[in-house]
Amino acid sequence: MGKITVLAVGLAVSLAAADIPSPQQYLGFRPGDDFKLAGYDQVTGYFRQLAAASPRIQLLEFGKSSLGKPMYVAFLSSEENLRQLARWREISARLAQGDADPAEAKRLAAEGKAIVWIDSGLHASEVAPVQQSFDLAYRIVTGEDGETRRIRDRVILMQCPVINPDGLDWIVNWYRGNVGTPYETAPLPHLYQKYAGHDNNRDWFMLNLEETRHVTKVLYREWFPQIVYNQHQAPAFPARIFVPPYSEPLNPNIPAPVMEGINFIGAAIKERFAREDKPGVLSYLGYDAWWNGGMRSVPAFHNMHGILTETALNANATPGFYQPADFPARFSNGIPTAEPSVFYQRPWKGGKWSVRDAIDYMLTADFAILDLAASRPESFLFKSWELARAAIDNAGKSTPYAYVVPADQWDPGAAADMLHRLQLSGIRVEKARAPFHAAGKDYPAGSHVLPAAQPFRAYLVDLMEPQKYPELRTGESGATKRPYDVAGWTLPFNMGVHVDRVEDRFQADLQVEATGGIAVPPSADHRHNASFLSLADRLARGGGAWWSASGSQLESASGAAYELHKPKVGLYEPHLANIDTGWTQYLLDRYRVPYTAVKNADVTSTPLRDRFDSIILASQSMDSILHGNRDGVPAGRDRPGEGKTIQRPEFTGGIGALGAAKLAEFVRDGGTLIAFDAATELAAELFPIAVKQTNTASSGYYCPGSLLRIDVDTDHPIAFGMPKQAFAFTTGGKAWDITLLDGFNKGDREIRTVAKYASAKVLASGWLSGEKAIRGKANLVEARYGKGRVVLFGFRPQFRAQSAGTFKLILNAIYLASARKLNGGNN
Repeated sequence: MGKITVLAVGLAVSLAAADIPSPQQYLGFRPGDDFKLAGYDQVTGYFRQLAAASPRIQLLEFGKSSLGKPMYVAFLSSEENLRQLARWREISARLAQGDADPAEAKRLAAEGKAIVWIDSGLHASEVAPVQQSFDLAYRIVTGEDGETRRIRDRVILMQCPVINPDGLDWIVNWYRGNVGTPYETAPLPHLYQKYAGHDNNRDWFMLNLEETRHVTKVLYREWFPQIVYNQHQAPAFPARIFVPPYSEPLNPNIPAPVMEGINFIGAAIKERFAREDKPGVLSYLGYDAWWNGGMRSVPAFHNMHGILTETALNANATPGFYQPADFPARFSNGIPTAEPSVFYQRPWKGGKWSVRDAIDYMLTADFAILDLAASRPESFLFKSWELARAAIDNAGKSTPYAYVVPADQWDPGAAADMLHRLQLSGIRVEKARAPFHAAGKDYPAGSHVLPAAQPFRAYLVDLMEPQKYPELRTGESGATKRPYDVAGWTLPFNMGVHVDRVEDRFQADLQVEATGGIAVPPSADHRHNASFLSLADRLARGGGAWWSASGSQLESASGAAYELHKPKVGLYEPHLANIDTGWTQYLLDRYRVPYTAVKNADVTSTPLRDRFDSIILASQSMDSILHGNRDGVPAGRDRPGEGKTIQRPEFTGGIGALGAAKLAEFVRDGGTLIAFDAATELAAELFPIAVKQTNTASSGYYCPGSLLRIDVDTDHPIAFGMPKQAFAFTTGGKAWDITLLDGFNKGDREIRTVAKYASAKVLASGWLSGEKAIRGKANLVEARYGKGRVVLFGFRPQFRAQSAGTFKLILNAIYLASARKLNGGNN
């Protein structure tokens, strides 16, 4: 089990149901009861009791959450199977990595047990999955019907009852404090994961979060389950549950047998719902199989069957009451909500819906999956070997042969970081011990090679290659189908790493790098993101730090253009839970930049310039910054049957007109306001700076999360350390025209373009329509206003903490705001 520690192993005691507490006996209420939610200590306490009372469960700690709570996975199976747990893991790993020869693979598949992962609570506001974890474990441990006995005999269930421990307690405590008040259904006013909130299900290839890394290790480097079931709550209304098949587009890098297997499992789930007379099952709508980065999507690139269900949700444990007359006539794809179709075979007719109803639906899906795995464990196991061998053998039949990451990188630390994250996801990384030649190029020793001949080839290729999102039409209007999440995510582009695709076989003296053996080297070179860690350490120790006029870090003031000081940063933190603010916090913490959260009252009542050199506005609309939640106005979900959602008064409002005036005063007095994407509207609209947003509406411009090429003015201090051409990730973003003539563009009205979109071939990865509207347009500008300046990013340079190639732009702006300009400084 590596570093996983066995916490509790069931004792050989009587398995009579009377000896094992039921969930209701343990909690004092039945999971799913109206207005009741169990917290993290109750969940883990119950699983400990099961493990103490039954030899059919082993409870293991496999990591800590972002706030230090233990994370558990429970192994549930027969007593005999759990005594041989190490053997079943060995078989699963050997088959999944394609190590066995065909004859051995068949023997191992016949011997082994199907491994099924089921998790709960990734999105903490989707409360039913965690609450159903009690019933699932209890039924597997105590059930004596033929189906449950067969599951225990043939399947190892890996149940992660709470995948986001911190978020569960935040949600539960918030709800308990509001039950019975007018604010009962008010949403949590902060993120339900330390940094990422809802984006904790967008981190599964970058692995920034502690929880993501721990689960990734278990799935892709230790246990290799054949089925990974990720439970959520948000189907298209009025459906009661979404079940695969997924909608188009399907990512061509996912092996076809994986998609066929997902569809097969989805069919088994739907068949069981029909057998149990549970209507409202929807498929093929909303959740596509395009993107790579979700808990249910990354397994598909690892030859595993990633299953997503989305069960209907109300507001926490408050039930809803629904009338069919209030239902929309059609789903977004034009399919009727009241008539049977291949997408929605048995429409739901309305009525009460509670957490208990959601639990019952989830248990149906659980047992459909487990029963299917129990009916064909050998098939699932052997298929994992076939997929691994096909991926390994395919390297000799198709291209590429490998990807080479040259040692001579613009930012070697970013390259090392990228390689390390690939290793964490089970990708083999090799290092050249001597120079070699490939595809007409010479590579020095120390270069890294990512061979395509490896079990998770699909994952590697998908992250290394540019995405080309297809144009699809949907619904009655025939509008272009938008991607479920983002359209492009090419890892080298995002991280600013140069990678060469090599088509043909080559010879090199290579050794496999041990996982965790690739460290980001310390550096003072401004081209390296790691230089900001060196800078932070130097300033924290009280040492001096300087930059030259070209951005070089200096050891003394001689020849310096900027004397650097510890930054005094304010990060605006609204009452609205803002994921972009969370990712900004992550970036600042990662690079050890001290900051203070600035609340609405701080903006209007404290002398900002006395406290801060820079204030950051993460991406958020101007309207929400100014007004936030409004008292008495719905703050969240407000469907028929669910009632009004009213936020508590202390979490309503924004900075208002006074706050905007205070921010303007802060800048005029010498401060730097840094704004990302949508937040730029506030300064561009309300401050007298000479920028005007480019009119993109008439051109059909749309960018649903893609990587775009930008040209960078590397003479500008904000661009110190950047290459002249780079990639920016944007989910639409802003582009600007400069409205002052050159002769007037000086002094306290000076405005400079730091970066702009490329003049041709703007799209690098993903999808972009209406490209002509932004070609050559500014997307990062610095505008003088009084004694200070406004830095406007037309994109999110810290998007999900994945776009490491543009981190320097933020960090430069922060340190320059706190720097003292010396002779030669041009900012």
